[in-house]
Amino acid sequence: MGKPKNVILIVADSLRFDSAYQHEGPQVPYLEQNAVQFTNARSTGCWTLPATSSMFTGLLPHQHGATSQSRWLKDEIPSLPEKLKTVGYHTVQVSANIVTTDIFNVSKGFDEVHRTWDFTKSKHQWLLRLALAANRPRIRKMVLKPNDQVFEKISEDIRQGIIWAQKTSQDSFNKARQIITENNAKGQGVFMFINLMESHYPYHIADKFKLMNRSLSGKIHEWHILYHLLSQTFLKREKPALTQHDLNLMHEKQKLAWKLIKDEIDSFCKEMHDGQDNLVIFCSDHGENFGDQGWQYHFSNVTDGGNRVPLFWLDHEHGKAETKTYNVGARFMHHDILRSCGVEVEEGTLMKETENNLPVLQSYWYDNEGKTLPQFKYNQMAFIEGDKRFVLRAGEWMYAPVGELGREPTFEYVQKEFNPLEELCLTPDRKKYLEQSIKEFSVFSEKIMNKGK
Repeated sequence: MGKPKNVILIVADSLRFDSAYQHEGPQVPYLEQNAVQFTNARSTGCWTLPATSSMFTGLLPHQHGATSQSRWLKDEIPSLPEKLKTVGYHTVQVSANIVTTDIFNVSKGFDEVHRTWDFTKSKHQWLLRLALAANRPRIRKMVLKPNDQVFEKISEDIRQGIIWAQKTSQDSFNKARQIITENNAKGQGVFMFINLMESHYPYHIADKFKLMNRSLSGKIHEWHILYHLLSQTFLKREKPALTQHDLNLMHEKQKLAWKLIKDEIDSFCKEMHDGQDNLVIFCSDHGENFGDQGWQYHFSNVTDGGNRVPLFWLDHEHGKAETKTYNVGARFMHHDILRSCGVEVEEGTLMKETENNLPVLQSYWYDNEGKTLPQFKYNQMAFIEGDKRFVLRAGEWMYAPVGELGREPTFEYVQKEFNPLEELCLTPDRKKYLEQSIKEFSVFSEKIMNKGK
């Protein structure tokens, strides 16, 4: 049938698998009835920068370089939009997350980048300014300047904060729809990347920002939770300020956020796919690990909550709906998108279980204003084999069962001489792949750790 007319990649930022797959399932009828869905896909990273960079390159964070320490997608690595331009696609990004733009070089290769905060009208500017001023010292200085004139001179940092204060998914879909229609009228195919922030902290449960609690005391406590998560106080306090109950509340809030946007996503996917020659993919870049193993921020941990993602593939050739349950790295969508568009790529695929497409996860410690406590200054690499997750942390191996929905088993240390590559019944090719990945990660990790000293 040839390559797709358009390629449309829709990402619900930070959406946990167990937020979409609640007891009744994801409830996206068109996607469920027409897509190949992957129920054990995992992101390589636990926050937007490494996760999106891996989707755009097909590489692990230690290879593309975009981590919480290095913070830059390497210039020399060709990205998905750059590769799709070579086969005739006009490449466009419509994003509600500043991390996917030029700030970390993630937008390289896009012909157009449309930032949602530039084309969406703010519904409560003063609340946004005050909230950001209270939490970001650098912004506080700018906002409180006597001659600052409302929105004309406001920094992009604050304008981007619009996305944290209101629902903008329909604005993003309308912008994407307009661009695709205009290009197709000229006979031009489009690669469209759309990032939605409704499922990202602080989670939208209404068109305007809304708290879950109705009582005054409940609202005050919810603001307390949001403050500590935004400020990442967990990383610099000996005693965390939030309880497991507080974090469970945030899990529930993200589930409500999913319910708010799921119908729009399903409808847009149907519009772009039904009767069209388009390849449409819906997924999450990563999850959130708030509360998993006591964690209260998502930069520096590897958990099923933080890495397991929903992933739906609507092929342009309109194949049968299918559910694939094997463990697979979500980064390999990069390979399959290119393959669908006639670009030759090395081995690696979502569509079948192979020796080297198992989930490999990485995280790198986050320096919170120079106050991150020593116990959080470590990097991690994990892989999933069968029903267990094996984690290399600070030179020692740990393992845990794969988490059930809504539950996250704690990693347990094993005896120091334990090495899963020797203990597990791995095929020679899979063992070789993991050995090479661990070696490269260790070199990269040590370089970062030494740089920070």
